[in-house]
Amino acid sequence: MERVEKFKTMSVPAMNPVFVRALAVLITSILMPLQILAQVSGKPAARHVIICVDGVGLSTISKMRAKGHFKNFRPPSHMISTFPSLTNAALSKILEPAGATMTGGYEDNFFDTEANRMRGGILDRFRSDRFVRGTFRELFHYHPSALKSGLGYAAPPVSTYIESLTDLIRLRQKARHSRQPVFLAYTGATDSLAHVGGETLLRNFLEELDETVEDIVRESKTPVEVTIFSDHGNDFRKYRRVALKEPLRNAGFKLEGKIKDDRSVVLPQFGLVGSAVLFTRDKNEERLAEVLATLEGIDFVTYERNGVVHVASRRGEATIERRADAYRYSTVKGDPLDLMSLTKHQQNGTDGFIKDEDWFAVTRDDTRPDVVRRIFDGATQGVLNRANVIVNLEDGYYTGSYFLDTFTVLQATHGNIGQEQSYGFVMSTTRELPPYIRAADLWEALGAAQLRG
Repeated sequence: MERVEKFKTMSVPAMNPVFVRALAVLITSILMPLQILAQVSGKPAARHVIICVDGVGLSTISKMRAKGHFKNFRPPSHMISTFPSLTNAALSKILEPAGATMTGGYEDNFFDTEANRMRGGILDRFRSDRFVRGTFRELFHYHPSALKSGLGYAAPPVSTYIESLTDLIRLRQKARHSRQPVFLAYTGATDSLAHVGGETLLRNFLEELDETVEDIVRESKTPVEVTIFSDHGNDFRKYRRVALKEPLRNAGFKLEGKIKDDRSVVLPQFGLVGSAVLFTRDKNEERLAEVLATLEGIDFVTYERNGVVHVASRRGEATIERRADAYRYSTVKGDPLDLMSLTKHQQNGTDGFIKDEDWFAVTRDDTRPDVVRRIFDGATQGVLNRANVIVNLEDGYYTGSYFLDTFTVLQATHGNIGQEQSYGFVMSTTRELPPYIRAADLWEALGAAQLRG
C-alpha cells in the first residue's frame, strides 16, 4: 500500500458522500498499523528489528512522544553513553557482547600511537575498506555505504536530509527481505542532521522513521519486536569555539602531527565536538592539565598515571581510584566534580571506596551522569589508541575541524559528559527496560543476541 501523500489540502462539504468515504479511508489508514501492532504485541515475537539512530538524545525522542509519535513503544530509558560521548567508542562498547572489537580511535580521524601519525580522514569516509571493514559497522545488517555516508556532507543540511530519507528506504527494503531472527540497522544521518540541520530537521526525519517502523511491522509475515536506540545525545544551543592552541603554544608546547620531542602535542581536529583528546609524552600530562584546566569553556581535564585517574578544573583537583567493583573519589583541593555533597552518606567503611552500584544510583541523574565510572573508564580504556589527556568542555563550547566551520553553523554537538550530550535512549515495542542503562549493559538488556553467527 502506498503511503498517503502529506500536506495536501481539500475542501470538506458537509455530509458529502464522497467526503464520508474519503474520511473512512483516512481513518482506516491511520488505525490499521496500530491494529496490526496491537495484534503482534499479543504474540511472542519471532523477529527482533533493532535500529540505531546515531546521536538522538532522550530529550528529543521524549518531545516526539509528547506529540503522539512512537506511541507503540514502551517509555524510553536513559542510555548513558561512554566518555567521551562519541560514536566510535560508544557503539564499540554497546556492541562488544555481539562481537565488536575495541575501536582504534575516538573518531574516524585519530592518532595512531604506535605508528606515531594520524590515520583516517574525510576521504576515508568514501572507502568501505577503511570506513566499514574491520570495524563495529560490519555487525550491522544495514549500514549506509561509505560513499553514501560521505555524500551527506556534500551540501548540508539539504544533502544531509536527502541522505537520511534514502536511509529509510534502504532500511525498510533490507528489513523486509532479511531472514535473520535479529536484524540490526544503523543510520548516521540523524547525528549529521542534529549537527548541521538542527532539531526541527531531525524531528522531521524521526516522524518518517516512525512511519517506516509501522511499515516494517505491517509487512512482516511473523510477529516482530522493534527496538530503537541511540549511542549518545546532542545538545541544541548556540556554540562558541574553545581556544586551545594559543594557550598551549604560550606554555611552550608545539602542536604537531606527530610526537617529535618533549614539547610535541598532537591535537586531532576532525568533527565538531564537545571534548578534546591530546597526545604527548607521559611526563607532560600534569603540565598540560594545569594549562588547560583554567581556560574558558573547559569543565575539567583528566589523565591517568599508574592506575590512578587525575581530574583538574578551576574548581580544584581530585583523583579517582578503582578497587574491584568500588571507586574512591579523593579531593586534593576543592571539588572539581562537585561530588562531595552527593557522597557524604555513601562511604563504605573508612577508606572512602564506594561500590559502583552506589555511585551509579547517586550520579545517574546528576548534571554529569555516572561521572566517576565514565571518567575512570574513559581515561584508562575505551579505545586502542588512548589519549594522554582528555578535555571535557562546558556546555555551549566545541572544538574540532576548522574546515567544517567554513560551510556550516553548528546547531548541536556531543562529546562531553553532560546530560544532553550523554543521554541517548533505548525503547522497545515489547520490553520493559530499566530507566537508566549504561552503554556496556545495553546489549544484554536487549537479549544479548549474537550477530552474523
